Amino acid sequence: MSTPDQTLAERYDVGLFDLDGVCYLGNEAIEHAPEEVARAVAGGLRHVYVTNNASRTTDEVARHLAALGFPAVAADVVTSAQVGADIAARRCGEEAKILVIGGAGLIGAVEERGLKIVHSADDGPDAVLQGFFQDVTWHDLSEAALAIRAGALYIATNLDLVIPRERGLMVGNGALVGAVSLSTGVKPISGGKPEPEIFLAAARGLDSRKPLAIGDNLDTDIKGAVSAGIDCLHVLTGLASARNICLAPPEVRPTFLCDDMRGLNEPYPEVLIEVGDGRSRQTGDELIDDGEEIGSGADAKAGTVTVGSAQARWTESGVRLFGEREIDVAGGATLNLDEYRALVHAAWKAADAGADLDAAVGEITVVR
Repeated sequence: MSTPDQTLAERYDVGLFDLDGVCYLGNEAIEHAPEEVARAVAGGLRHVYVTNNASRTTDEVARHLAALGFPAVAADVVTSAQVGADIAARRCGEEAKILVIGGAGLIGAVEERGLKIVHSADDGPDAVLQGFFQDVTWHDLSEAALAIRAGALYIATNLDLVIPRERGLMVGNGALVGAVSLSTGVKPISGGKPEPEIFLAAARGLDSRKPLAIGDNLDTDIKGAVSAGIDCLHVLTGLASARNICLAPPEVRPTFLCDDMRGLNEPYPEVLIEVGDGRSRQTGDELIDDGEEIGSGADAKAGTVTVGSAQARWTESGVRLFGEREIDVAGGATLNLDEYRALVHAAWKAADAGADLDAAVGEITVVR
């Protein structure tokens, strides 16, 4: 059982790290990420880098990470290209012909799986496997469409609409897949995030009994971890903002909240939730009920969340946050970590009670 004085890295046996928006943005490491991953690994946390980017080989990904200061070799990397190739082999057979729309990472994964690569719809492919490739052309997408219309199974490595880069959000594989899907009327099978398979495959590879996923994207990293039944830490260094977290529906709510990767090596505070005459204490990955029927019945319409010195109160009409004083969050606010965590948990409770929080929570900046 976890205790409040343990760091997150000490509570789990494997860390499943996202890359874009968590470890780096393009060619630049995110502040604190390399040293905090290295610190966690040195302390005994085993690690896997789990990425939807299918354009690069595992060797290329590992070299990029190592150059930025992360502990990484090819065996530490699991890509959506590998999962996509596995799906193709399972669905179409070990000797299937695959029309690959993607880069070296996807081509390498298909070849390693022993599948036959073809280059035209005229070759009668059994499946089209599409992954992100920045040099994809109209011709490539059209070949895919022709093959799919002829009966080829359509598989996408992932469906991310955007990719975070140094200059901002760029077009992702999901947007390119959308062009083919709209043209053919066929929706692809996907094995990457947010599907659970890529998380489960990464955890199985290290025989993990208690993995922790670390991500920035609610729709891929967090949703995938939740669907796989894996605890997850959200960091504010990529796509989703603090306000996004407050408004998140149940299927994309992370287990833990922090501003950046430093949270991996810090004790996580107790989250005390009080409803009516009962209370529950989340000391981390376990939820302990001190009262009866916490969060059920009429009492769930109002309650209090306490994290450290911060307290947030929710009702079915909204949330109020208190630090040393009441903080107006509707107009936007700058919060410390405890205030942020208290606000988020109260916002989730309020939303579950029927509150419309769109106007109740403005843009939130989190500082230390």
